[in-house]
Amino acid sequence: MFEDILPIIMLVLFAFVTLVQLMYYYLGYARFAFTKKKKAVAMDPVPVSIVMVVKDAASVLMKSLPRLLSQQYGQYELVIVDDNSQDETELLVLEYKNQYPNIKMVNLDSAVTTIRGRKFAISMGIRCATYEHILLTDPECCPTSSQWLKLMAGNFVGRNKIVLGYSTYERRNTPFNRLLHFDTLVNAVQYFSLAKMHSTYRGDARNMAFARSLFTAQTGFAAHNHIRYGEEDIFISRAATRDNTEIEYSQDAFTVLQRGANHRYWRDHKEGLYFTRRFNTLRNRFFLNTYGIINLLFYITLALAIVVNVPYLTYLFIVLGIAAARILSQYMVFGFAAKKLNEKQVIPGLLLYDLVFAILNPIYYLSAKVNHQRFL
Repeated sequence: MFEDILPIIMLVLFAFVTLVQLMYYYLGYARFAFTKKKKAVAMDPVPVSIVMVVKDAASVLMKSLPRLLSQQYGQYELVIVDDNSQDETELLVLEYKNQYPNIKMVNLDSAVTTIRGRKFAISMGIRCATYEHILLTDPECCPTSSQWLKLMAGNFVGRNKIVLGYSTYERRNTPFNRLLHFDTLVNAVQYFSLAKMHSTYRGDARNMAFARSLFTAQTGFAAHNHIRYGEEDIFISRAATRDNTEIEYSQDAFTVLQRGANHRYWRDHKEGLYFTRRFNTLRNRFFLNTYGIINLLFYITLALAIVVNVPYLTYLFIVLGIAAARILSQYMVFGFAAKKLNEKQVIPGLLLYDLVFAILNPIYYLSAKVNHQRFL
């Protein structure tokens, strides 16, 4: 008798898992994928301080500095925090400073601190910045256009005090690079969608802006200075409110990491994000963790539902129809998002990449749990 009921049980279980995932797609991620951005135009462009921490970065600065200093924007400065570089970084910056008076250099050679990671250096850059509005980026990142600063800063209107931008990797024709781009796309869809749902939980320190007064009100990174990671996660999740955050995803406002990320760099980054997730709100943790579980369960229950329903053609066709509806929805939601974020190269392999990450993400999540000491 159980053998007769099992196909129905698996069909119902698979349908339930798929329904939950469709709710994520259409009630959550569609907030970003299917909506048009309202063009924010600041009446008076606000002065901006671009803050960037560098360490032994002379080779990459030769490429990024010209792009950062050629922004078509009225009043801005570039605050470069040299975190005890041992190469020619300081000489290179001073050479540029002779040509560009809007460069401000902060040297941390003699600084002594027990603060882990980049938080102390970023805090010093913000403290030494001239202007109220801060834009963070990375020395290895280049803006995609000379309009980057204008587009990001243009969102500081009304109550907006946080602007979340998009940063991706330099495109290369390798399987691992395409996986990186897919993962970056999914992460952006998640934090952009939650921002539109008034539940902001993170940004990307390679391309995000905020008001210095907001940073000061949160006492900077003081609450989590003991943690190596979290400058973009914990701070943003605590500082964001229902109406003080805007997203900027114009393709001229991206930043692009100018080197190929190896597996170790990428794994550490992902595990760091999973580690800092514990400091987020219960609502956001539930939303993000449940999606990872449901995504894995979709493939497991699909495989089991197909196996047990092979002798029952009617049930089998229903299973395949439900799976087709889910896959079509996935291609629609992430396809539209990929077009917005200029990641169209991942669309053909979308289902394969999703399956890979359905397996990898729980592994990295558990690894972050087990090896949490290395993030402290």
